[in-house]
Amino acid sequence: MKKLYRFIIIFVLLGLCIQPRLHAEDGKDLFVTKCGKCHTRGDAPDVAPVKYASSQWKRFFSRDKHKRKKDISGEISPEEITTIEKYLTNHAADSDLPIAAGLR
Repeated sequence: MKKLYRFIIIFVLLGLCIQPRLHAEDGKDLFVTKCGKCHTRGDAPDVAPVKYASSQWKRFFSRDKHKRKKDISGEISPEEITTIEKYLTNHAADSDLPIAAGLR
């Protein structure tokens, strides 16, 4: 019985360790697929996580600045926007893991 409990605990801990990586990849994938629809065709400017500091990305999303130029609410769900925002802020210019690769 102790072996079963140990197995369950190890399984749960491994799941917790792997989970953040999955979300980070989801954010990157959403960024490339959803944001890339316009930002790779020339319809919108180049964008990359390191283009702004994390506070600038947070301000951009909190003020819903994208809506001023193009309303994307029909194309990207609020959950997807949150995931993309986390990806961009986690890899912004002032983050521990900046990513310079953008959509062009």
